Amino acid sequence: MSWADAHPGNHPFLGEIFSIAFVRGVEPLDALRRIGGLADTVAERAPEEVGELHNYEDGYPEVAGALAAGEWTVLVQLNGFWVETLVDVLSRGTEAVAVLRHDYATPRFGYAVDGTIVTGFHLNHPDTRHGTDPDRLLPLMRAAGFDPDDDSGQYEHAVSRALRLSELVTGVAPTLDQLTAPLLSAHFDHWFSRARPSGPGNARALAEEIVTELHLGDTPGLAAALKTARRGEPVVVTPDSELGRHVREWSTLARRASWSLNDPWARSRMSEDERTRAFRLGHLVQALHGAFRADLA
Repeated sequence: MSWADAHPGNHPFLGEIFSIAFVRGVEPLDALRRIGGLADTVAERAPEEVGELHNYEDGYPEVAGALAAGEWTVLVQLNGFWVETLVDVLSRGTEAVAVLRHDYATPRFGYAVDGTIVTGFHLNHPDTRHGTDPDRLLPLMRAAGFDPDDDSGQYEHAVSRALRLSELVTGVAPTLDQLTAPLLSAHFDHWFSRARPSGPGNARALAEEIVTELHLGDTPGLAAALKTARRGEPVVVTPDSELGRHVREWSTLARRASWSLNDPWARSRMSEDERTRAFRLGHLVQALHGAFRADLA
């Protein structure tokens, strides 16, 4: 698995940022749905095709691919972290494992059962673990090459060790050829997953404030959804509903505003006023996520 830790210019190489997840007893298409996969974007795509979607016109979408591996489904997200972040969502009613390589942030491992993180840790600091049972995987961690007692930092082959640990848990070790072959894939928006809200505690009030500020009160379905949220009841919004399509549009605008700042070919395509509004729409989407998930808070 040397490809997992390889650096640019060294081949084989998957990337400086990628996330891989394993979910038991869930078919590939259902696994994509669990992370917020959008049904009208499902297609078989090669990595090159996924990369080509990262542009202003397409809205810089998050894209994940899926492949079946025995009783497990493997999800892979190139140049993204959300698949690992959603390991608890993937595990509802079953179990899931996820690994994140991120050379510019926090590389992580997570093992979750029925919606709860059991064991999680920073790949370079396996001595510091979290979850409901942080020591559950200690024998397997040692077998994979981690030293759970070493607090000095472990940097060599950390991602390879994490994938070896995943194999010891799942019995599955996807090859680089499998991960880079054309795969069933979908754009996904984690807003449509059943992820626990992570925004402010006053999410509903903030959402209503932004709705008023941006004059969005006549958005189909929004007033009724907020009324339900005021009663403390959960609100389910599907991607293909009228409100769901507006949420998708707002998310896309927010992604464009953010990603285009680092895209020299697209930065000037938004005025500062348009960018400010798009960022506020992103704040609204986050607030709605918290307001509508009363059952998961």
